Amino acid sequence: MIELKGPEICAGGKNLVVCLHGWGSSGDNFVHLAKVMNKSLPDSCFVAPNAPFEREIGDGYQWFSLEDRSEDALYNGVKNAASIVNHFIDTKLKELNLKDTELSLVGFSQGAMLAIHTALTRSQPCASVVAYSGRFLAPAKVASQIKSKPNICVIHGDADDVVPFSSLDLAVKALKENGVNVEGHPIHALEHIINEEGIRLGVEFIKRNFKN
Repeated sequence: MIELKGPEICAGGKNLVVCLHGWGSSGDNFVHLAKVMNKSLPDSCFVAPNAPFEREIGDGYQWFSLEDRSEDALYNGVKNAASIVNHFIDTKLKELNLKDTELSLVGFSQGAMLAIHTALTRSQPCASVVAYSGRFLAPAKVASQIKSKPNICVIHGDADDVVPFSSLDLAVKALKENGVNVEGHPIHALEHIINEEGIRLGVEFIKRNFKN
């Protein structure tokens, strides 16, 4: 199994927050979000692993290839990446002596797609998922693979020119159809980034769903 590595902010260990970066980025680039969130969640351990594969073109890492964007290819890609991330999560939970109810997944763009898939297919539900500017990939295929139904928060800017804003409503609708408790937050005039409002919404959602 591929071993993931990346920066950590781990002053406290009451909860684990796994941050999954976007396509072509890295854990080092995404850990700035963890630093901001950590101010409101000081007892949580934040980890931002690098994706396991180098991007085909340009610098940075990818969780799965986007060369073939057919539904089958994307589904197979996110499924493979989820198995790698699940191994990483299981190892980290054991290391910190934590349970899935003390785990939150945060993802941006491709990382958001992976966070949703990973959480739905884990054997035990995590406390929450915060998905920024992503999609729920291949919901018809994933439906039969769902093992857990954690609380999910989907946040998306209506000026996103990378992942269509329509992905928010599609994700909320598909998740609800599969019995998942989900809330969607559109952010006006926001492009393909995470802003202060998005961070605030994400932190509030994570805090609300951690029981300790």
